[in-house]
Amino acid sequence: MADLHGDRVSHLLVDARPVDHPTARNRGIGRYTIGLLSGLQQVGAPVVALYETDTEAGVLAAAVPGLALQRWSPAVIRAHTMPGAWYLATQLMLHPIPLDPVPRIITEAGLPVAAVMYDVIPERYPEQYQQRHTARAQVQLRGILTRTLDALLAISQFAADTAAHELRFPAQRIAMIGAGVEGQFMPATADPWPRLREVLHADGRAVVVSVVGSDPRKNTHRLLSAWGKVPAAVRRTHRLVVVGAHDDALLAQWQQWAHAAGVGHDVAFTGGVTDDEMVAVHQVAALAVMPSTEEGFGLPVLEAAACGCLVITSNVSSLPEVLAERAAEFDPYDVAAIAAAIERALTDAAHRDVLWAAAQRAVLRWTWAGTGSAVMSSLAALGPRQRRTLRQVAPRIALAGAFDDSPTGRANTLLAEAIAGQVAAPEVHLLVDGATTDRPTHAGPGRFPVRALGRFVHPSLFDHVVTLAVDARDARAALVDHGAAQRTLALAAVGAAVDATDEALRDADRDAVAVLEWLAHRSPAGS
Repeated sequence: MADLHGDRVSHLLVDARPVDHPTARNRGIGRYTIGLLSGLQQVGAPVVALYETDTEAGVLAAAVPGLALQRWSPAVIRAHTMPGAWYLATQLMLHPIPLDPVPRIITEAGLPVAAVMYDVIPERYPEQYQQRHTARAQVQLRGILTRTLDALLAISQFAADTAAHELRFPAQRIAMIGAGVEGQFMPATADPWPRLREVLHADGRAVVVSVVGSDPRKNTHRLLSAWGKVPAAVRRTHRLVVVGAHDDALLAQWQQWAHAAGVGHDVAFTGGVTDDEMVAVHQVAALAVMPSTEEGFGLPVLEAAACGCLVITSNVSSLPEVLAERAAEFDPYDVAAIAAAIERALTDAAHRDVLWAAAQRAVLRWTWAGTGSAVMSSLAALGPRQRRTLRQVAPRIALAGAFDDSPTGRANTLLAEAIAGQVAAPEVHLLVDGATTDRPTHAGPGRFPVRALGRFVHPSLFDHVVTLAVDARDARAALVDHGAAQRTLALAAVGAAVDATDEALRDADRDAVAVLEWLAHRSPAGS
């Protein structure tokens, strides 16, 4: 064991699983995770991206070539448990909260933990986001877990301030690290219109773009109402393009709002777009409008600026931080103020020069390299919340198979007990396959139904997951997944021998030794 103190960050283990999370991939938190890892790599940080699936590894390798990748496993955590090592949780604020934003093996190792703080919108607006009791419970659990962490790394000062208040977390242990923009967001080098042929057609009018969503805080209703108050002479030469995925009901609502504002024929709704289409629509736009009433950062503002598009934005939440230009701001609750801001940004040449300068400053200020540097300097400055002792995570294997009163089940139980009884044995956990019986699993510590694996029992908990299988000849074998290949070890036969106690025990002990020696020559399933 080692005592952890000092301010040098020797290793930074980053949870990279959001890149393929069902609610985060190709969206805010998934994309932020990729950008963050890219920035850390750019500044030479000692970063290791921890993934769980081959899909996640593929996404990471393609997005950040040369990034150090390791599959989650106790062995990987053991290798990096040393003074100065940190774990960075990226999933804490996902909705719904994952079951293991800080996996058990991190806690067991005693590593200090920081988490990326995106926003506390569900905590700030419980009447909208906590209507279901499960949602309320998740918010409460997130608050409890957050208060156990060593530090929070907020993507904006607004996110930092609101997190301190809503989560009752010490403000002095929250650092602002910002965000960046992906390299594909850049001014056009060729005509962008051909790349938009599937979602938008040129009609001779200039484009005013706004990236919205289904959430009321995106303020789409007021935006459409404001477009109706923009002078008709301006609207004759400009078209509002609303970008955002929608279902039929949401589209009908947006169209109804547009018709009510008298601009039903002056607004185009693209629906969901690809990354390249998102870039292209900003490259053709004369102006981008961000009317949201609350954001954790406001990445669409920065993405538009990076494409060479002028931007105006709400004067609330984190949004003023992005451009840092009062002349680019408007009151998002005042329809007339939104309309006036749009008109001025489209017709006042001197004002457009101010907006252009603000956009360029923002692109230079907010970079992923800057975010990576902020992460490393913040962790070094904050240090662990308290002196702690590092521990090596115990070796741990899971045995999957029948553990009932059948001959196979009894043989497997004897094997598990024999493995646990060996000198320097790993922890043995059972994943009970009850497919052939209607008896309960009798789940408890170290004993779960096999169907729990990958759901609430993560493979990352184990150095190896070994399946105990039997073929039609009652020949038993142990199988372990090893990358794309499956390795097999023949074990003692199942049958009458299991009823002969002395012989069964000898077989189990011999098999236990064979299994442990076999696993010792195999890389952990998580590597």
